[in-house]
Amino acid sequence: MDGCGFGGSDMKIIIDHTPEPTENAVLSDGVFAAYADLVGERDRSFSVFLKNNSGKILGGLQAFFDTESIYIKSLWVDDAYRHQGHGKQLLRVAEQEGIQQGCRLSTVDTWDFQAEGFYVKNGYVRMGEIKNYWKGYSMIFLRKVLKG
Repeated sequence: MDGCGFGGSDMKIIIDHTPEPTENAVLSDGVFAAYADLVGERDRSFSVFLKNNSGKILGGLQAFFDTESIYIKSLWVDDAYRHQGHGKQLLRVAEQEGIQQGCRLSTVDTWDFQAEGFYVKNGYVRMGEIKNYWKGYSMIFLRKVLKG
């Protein structure tokens, strides 16, 4: 942790590389409270898992939904089970959950070296790109209109 004071003030700015979850929650709660009238209810998280009969996780998807859309935070399938349709199944289940919750859109971001082709094959449309975002790679943003 590092900090700098404000000329005799009892406040200081702190850099914390290992913040407590409760400290980060103060920040996210503050941001949400500032815009609660505009955004309505808070995002809710959910996960979809691919498990074997022993309960071992072989893949999965983490997402959030709000009143209008789901946001796919991450989708992963173990190397031994890729290219067998599991990713597509995980995505479809998440999209159906979004539809059941009243969502009309699904959004995702991915790296240009990662999974843009996968999402496009599954009905997503590129909405934007930040070029050279990290180590020369670009961040790609995609969206899909969900149909019930």
